[in-house]
Amino acid sequence: MPYYDVRLHDVVVGQMAHDPAQDRSSFRFSEDYRRQPRRHVLGQHFEDDLRRTYGSKRGIPAWFANLVPEGALRDLLKRSLSLDTDADLPILVAVGRDLPGAVEVLPAVEDAVLFSDHGEAEGENDARDYTDATGQAELALRFSLPGVQMKFSVLREQEKIALPMHGQLGNWIVKLDSRRFPRLVENEFATMEWARAAGLEVPECQIAPLEVLDDALQSYAPEGTNVFLIRRYDRDGSKRIHQEDFAQVVNQPPASKYGHTTYEGCASLVRQIVGPEGYREFIRRLTFMVASGNADAHLKNWSLLYPDGVTAVLSPLYDQVATVAWPEEVTFKWALKFAGTKDPYHIDSSAFTRLAQKSGGDVKDTLRTMQETIERTAAAWSTSAASEAMPREHAERLGEYWSRAPLLRAHLTPGMFA
Repeated sequence: MPYYDVRLHDVVVGQMAHDPAQDRSSFRFSEDYRRQPRRHVLGQHFEDDLRRTYGSKRGIPAWFANLVPEGALRDLLKRSLSLDTDADLPILVAVGRDLPGAVEVLPAVEDAVLFSDHGEAEGENDARDYTDATGQAELALRFSLPGVQMKFSVLREQEKIALPMHGQLGNWIVKLDSRRFPRLVENEFATMEWARAAGLEVPECQIAPLEVLDDALQSYAPEGTNVFLIRRYDRDGSKRIHQEDFAQVVNQPPASKYGHTTYEGCASLVRQIVGPEGYREFIRRLTFMVASGNADAHLKNWSLLYPDGVTAVLSPLYDQVATVAWPEEVTFKWALKFAGTKDPYHIDSSAFTRLAQKSGGDVKDTLRTMQETIERTAAAWSTSAASEAMPREHAERLGEYWSRAPLLRAHLTPGMFA
């Protein structure tokens, strides 16, 4: 039976066992980890019970499944790593040295250390080291990033952008444009700069011509397009900073990122885990989501960050896109329910009142924070890079949306999105 060490900040905190016959895996924490007086947090879901065995009916536990990329990047990784399976585990282990945050999943150094006392099969560990199976790969892709957009973890030194060598960590993420969603790169850059100007925490980001990438990476993007560059907030040189997305926090697989909980539920989680100021910041970001017409703020687009390894804060903003720009391709509905609806045109101040009541927040403070954020967001449009960077047709769609949205139309001024 294969066994895998789960490492956090270079320390083994537990072990995963895989039963090939049942195609299911289970995970246990080590006794040494449990006894640490100030141990680093792997995930909020585990904090309720560090002694239980976390399993899955099939595949790997949901928390770990959320470390595996989706969509086009997943398919590209499989080709690059010469994997002929769609199972999560081989992909997870193959890129297990460069996962989001500070977690690593690697073939176990010792056999069944944590499972021998629970009736699991013992014997020689036959875990395959998938990281050694890529010698002839077209691209040296050994990283995992969340989401379905084509993106790469890269090293950036001055104007040189390249894939990391084996054992190196990328310090930037480069996102490519999309044939299905034209000008996605410009849209995301504009939305992120809009958020920054509105006072929200946004990592350093830039837009650059496709030619800054080497030929191998350029081949995955439409010709003549730009790329979006954003500095990784979970990396600081060679240091990893741990994070987990909200799908991991609520222990739901990636397929459930558009359901299971609501924005009220997310607000409650933030208030309980991060505290009052975290809750207030969540309200600011939720308000900006409404203002920017971002209907794709699902569970994996919200994250906790652990700067000291123990205390959770909201991560900086990422994956902010005004999805209202593509009405022919996107059903313009919120990713999660908000005040019992997914219809953006039904959100007014009463929706924020309901959110505060259901999440335990202060109603007056919530409404004041929401109103202040709308005012700052409206003012920031013309004073930031957003008004120039946003494609004209996308800005026009934003104007149409603001003219109809109850919370926004009073703040729409003539020619604002022209």
